Amino acid sequence: MGKPKVMVAVREGVSVESLVTLACQLSQGMDAELTALHVVEVPLATPLDAEEEALDHVGKEVLAQAKRVAKKFSRHLSTELLRAREAGEAIVGVAKEKAVDLLVMGHHKPHSHTLADTLLGGIVRYVAHHAPCRVIVQIPAPESK
Repeated sequence: MGKPKVMVAVREGVSVESLVTLACQLSQGMDAELTALHVVEVPLATPLDAEEEALDHVGKEVLAQAKRVAKKFSRHLSTELLRAREAGEAIVGVAKEKAVDLLVMGHHKPHSHTLADTLLGGIVRYVAHHAPCRVIVQIPAPESK
């Protein structure tokens, strides 16, 4: 049996620092391999293999930021950028394919009832229900006003 595997799903720059920090700490304690995954959700009208660098730009930036955070902890971090129609299904699929032991992801508390909050909540619910491993969901503290 090989080393345990920890995967962190990163979505946007704001949460990368805290999510990757948590994943680094957990993977260090488990002596586990660490991977960061960013899923680019591609609209139905766009082919998944479209030659559009703009689609992947944000994801590449987020994964580069994740590598910088991991470097602070002297942790090797492999990264994967994946295009998919549904982020939740893609995250679960990669977790199964890589035989991940622990998945770390974030969720922003829905302070309003916007469509974005509903969709993000749907991703977390889907992953928590279908993941082949333990899932830790980091919810940030509310911002003080």
